[in-house]
Amino acid sequence: MPDARRALVYRPGSLGDTMVSLPAIAEIRRRHPDHSLTLLTERPTAGRVSPWTVLQGTGWFDDAHFYAVKAATARDRLHNLTLAMTLRRAGYDEVFSLAPRRTARQLRLDAAIFRGAVGAARYHAAPEPTWPIPPGEAAEYEGLRLLRIVDPAASIESLLRFRLAVPAAERELCEGLLSGLGIRRDQKLIAVAPGSGRATTMWPLERFAAVGAALLRQFADAVLLAIGGARDIALCDELCCTWGLRAHNLAGRLSVFGSASMLSRCAMLIGNDSGPTHLAAVVGVPCVAIYSARNPRGLWEPVGPDHVVIQERPECAGCRLDDCVSEARKCLTRIDARRVVREAIALIESRRPCLAH
Repeated sequence: MPDARRALVYRPGSLGDTMVSLPAIAEIRRRHPDHSLTLLTERPTAGRVSPWTVLQGTGWFDDAHFYAVKAATARDRLHNLTLAMTLRRAGYDEVFSLAPRRTARQLRLDAAIFRGAVGAARYHAAPEPTWPIPPGEAAEYEGLRLLRIVDPAASIESLLRFRLAVPAAERELCEGLLSGLGIRRDQKLIAVAPGSGRATTMWPLERFAAVGAALLRQFADAVLLAIGGARDIALCDELCCTWGLRAHNLAGRLSVFGSASMLSRCAMLIGNDSGPTHLAAVVGVPCVAIYSARNPRGLWEPVGPDHVVIQERPECAGCRLDDCVSEARKCLTRIDARRVVREAIALIESRRPCLAH
C-alpha cells in the first residue's frame, strides 16, 4: 500500500490570527481529504493562545511541529535546524504558507525555506507582496487574502458560509457552567470582551462599564457575560462588580471551543479588535466591534451584514503603533459610550425574532 500523501500548513499567530485563517485551513482539508495534514507554527508561549490550541480541536490535523521564533540561542538554532531536517524527510506533497502579509524580500525568503530546505513538491503562497499597504488605502480582509492562497476564486460569500464546529463535549461543559450560574434559556445573553493583546487596541474600561450598565437598564432580561483569557480576569472582575448580580465573569474559565459554545448562546458580543471578536464572528454571532485606527481600514474587521464596526480615523490612522503615547489613543478615546450603546440596542432590536437559542 503506498504511503499516505502529506501536506504541511504554515500558520503562526495568536487567537485572532488563527480565527481569521480557519476558512482557508478548512478549505485545505476539504480539497485534500486523504492527505495527512501537519501544522507548522510558533512554539507556544505563556499568555498567548497558540494556533495549535485551536486547530488541534478541529480534527483537521494529524500532527504539529513548533519552531523557535527569533532563535537567538544555540539551542534554539539547533532546534530549528533539526526541525527543518525532519520536515524535509517527511517529503510533503503540498506546502501551504498562510503567513502574515509579506514584503517581496520575505516572500523570497519563505520560498527558499519551503522549496529549498523543506523540499515542497508543490508550494502555495501569496502570489505577490502584500506589505506594506500604501497609506490611505483600504486593505483586503485578511481572512479572504488567506483563503485565496488556497482557492484563488474565493469571495466574501465563501467566508460568510464558514462556521466553526464546536465538539459536543465542549458544549456540555459550557452548558454546565451556565446552568450552574443560574442562567436560563429565556434570558438575553450579551458577551463583553474588554481585553486585547495591545494597549493601542483597548477601548477604556470605564466605557465598557457604562455600555453594560445602559444595556442592563434597556433590557430587563439581559445578562452580561464578561469574557477573555486568564490575563483578562481582573478587567472582567472590575466590570462585573460595577454591573452587579446580572453579570458574570467567565474570563479564563472556558477553553476556546467552550467560549465558542458560550458565544453561540449570545445575542451579540461587544469587544475590541481581539481574539474574542474574531471568535464570535466565526460562530455566527453579531459583533459591535470597537476598533482603533492603527491598522489600514478593512484589514481585520469582521465581515458580514450583522456586524457593526465603530472606528474613528484621525490624521495619524495607520500608525501600526503598539504603544500610543503622543496621541494618547485618540482614535479610541473619541468613541463615546453612548454611540456604542445606540449601535448595540439597534443591533439587538433588529434581530429580535432571531434571538431564541
